[in-house]
Parts: sequence; structure tokens; C-alpha cells
Amino acid sequence: MIFESQLTELLHRRPVIMQFMRFACIGFLNTGLDFLVFNTISKALGIFEGLPLGVVTFFSFTMAVIQSYLWNRTWTFGSEEARLRTNAVRLIKVGTLGVIAIILAIGGSKFQLPWYYFLCLLAFYLTIETYLWRGFGFHLSDWNHESHSFMIFFIVTFIGLSINVTLVSLVSLNLHLFQNPDLDKNIAKVIATAVSLFWNFTGYKLIVFKK
Repeated sequence: MIFESQLTELLHRRPVIMQFMRFACIGFLNTGLDFLVFNTISKALGIFEGLPLGVVTFFSFTMAVIQSYLWNRTWTFGSEEARLRTNAVRLIKVGTLGVIAIILAIGGSKFQLPWYYFLCLLAFYLTIETYLWRGFGFHLSDWNHESHSFMIFFIVTFIGLSINVTLVSLVSLNLHLFQNPDLDKNIAKVIATAVSLFWNFTGYKLIVFKK
């Protein structure tokens, strides 16, 4: 109990710690969605490298960005203040869903499974995510929408999108570690996602949701 009390006090004094942990878990969640959409479309259309793959990642990354805004605006940088144990459970749930989605997406790529495998995963993922969102008690109607804030968000995420698309296109053309194009394209995706996520957190924290 003493440790829990001290940890609660620390998180209260330094809210950036909890914000970062939430953002990290949401990052896994966003990456999971990104990878599932990315693989569903690329497999269905038979796209494995170059600019066409960059176009596919444009769409999948955009879906992840929209999701990112919803979760970060409501949870990471919102006014919600749950108890320590509640926060811990929520972090585990959100992070676990994202990690499982990523593992299953990359695993499906490794074994070159068909596009409908990824589509089924995507449907299951969205169902669980909706359950979590509602279970956390989040409602879009609670927002205080600000057009200025959203415009800044758009600019920051557009830069992140440009970074993501450019890196996927370049890395997929120049990095071939395996005799498996599905696996190589996902490695390119991992590198691009890591760089763009770092940019997004910095922009969200210091610019978009600055209080």
C-alpha cells in the first residue's frame, strides 16, 4: 500500500509519465491497426515494394492516425484521472490488443497467408477495440472541439505520414534480408512506424495537446 501510494503521488506530480505509458500502449494499438490494414490491402492487390507499397501505407497509416487522434485526445492527453490499478489494467488491455495484432500480422506475413486472414483479424481487432473504448466510458460527445487544435494536429500528423510513406518506399527497395517479400515489407514498415511514432508523440505533447 505504501508503494502504491508513493507511485500514485509520483504520477500525480509528473503526469508526463502516465501520458507516455498511455501513448506507448496506444502506439501498439495504432501499429496493430496499421499493419492489419496494410497487409490486407497489399496482399489483396499483390503489392510488395516501391511506390505502390507507399500508397498502400498512406491509406493504412491514415487509418491509424485517425484512431490515434481519438485515443490520444480522449485518454493520453485528456482529463481522465483513474486510480492507479485501473490505469494499470487499461494499459495492459490496450497494449496487449496492439501487440497481439502486430504479432499475428507479421506471423501471417511470415507464412504468406492469404488476404482474408488479415481481413478476419482486422474485423476481430475492431470489435475488441470498440468494446474497450466503451468499457473505459469514453464518449466523443464529451469533447470540446477546437478547429485550431485539429488543424495543428493535421499538420503534425501529415509530417509523420510523409516520414512513414517515404521510409517504407525507400527501405522496401533497398533492404532485402529474407527470401520472403512479405516479411521484408513488414520490416520496412516497422522501421518507418518507429520513426513516425517518435515524431508524433513529440508533436502531440509539445504542440497539439499542449496545456
